Amino acid sequence: MPGRRAGLTRRVGDRPHRAHRARRRRAVPPVSGADAVATVPDGAPVVFDLDGTLVRSEHVHRRIWARFFAEWGAEVDDDTYRHRFMGRRAVDVLREVDGPWRGEDPDELAAQLAGHGSALAEDVDVVPGAPALLRSLAERGHRLAVVTSARRSWADRVLGDVLGAAPLVELVVTAEDVVRGKPDPEGYLAACRRLDADPGGCVAFEDSVAGVSSLVAAGMGTIVGVRTTAGDAELTAAGAHRTVPDLTPDRLLGPAA
Repeated sequence: MPGRRAGLTRRVGDRPHRAHRARRRRAVPPVSGADAVATVPDGAPVVFDLDGTLVRSEHVHRRIWARFFAEWGAEVDDDTYRHRFMGRRAVDVLREVDGPWRGEDPDELAAQLAGHGSALAEDVDVVPGAPALLRSLAERGHRLAVVTSARRSWADRVLGDVLGAAPLVELVVTAEDVVRGKPDPEGYLAACRRLDADPGGCVAFEDSVAGVSSLVAAGMGTIVGVRTTAGDAELTAAGAHRTVPDLTPDRLLGPAA
């Protein structure tokens, strides 16, 4: 990674972010209360984000980005980080967000960031209930997919070594598989196509505003916000139909058929 530019300290994030226009989405029955039960309909394909949704990893990614910012002499406050960087592909934010790295190859910088992160996968924590929910869904015959802003090396390690769920997940769409990352819907639409599933009939789980915005734009039928990195108000405002604090199966699944 290029070294810090001598004497250069810049505030990052002043360039306005262009929001993606949401597509019309299928209405679902209203659910009142942040912790209301969010039942996954029988047979519905289920799509998950990875970081922040299945595992608590934002503290790891924040450390990786903090190292990057320090090397470039950039000042990024927590609010800017949450709204401009969190839940998005590194290559997208490095290309879009103005900073001292402007003019460098964003793909090369993103690859270097991924290399720094691979050694930290063991530091992530599992979101309570995540492994049990994945097993329960698979046992009930739901097709499972993961759509992540992370690179495949990270996704494979987390799904396999941390969650022990790699055999349960039929499809994984990573940063390398799309041209446009979240909040663009490309990744989720690609997953639905490869599952031969109507987005309106899918259930999807996300933890970030960018991720929920991506699901809204994809027209996902049921959007569940997981309150690990954003609160109920933020996730609901972004378009989540309901929010939950964790992935405990009893909170999300009805009685087995």
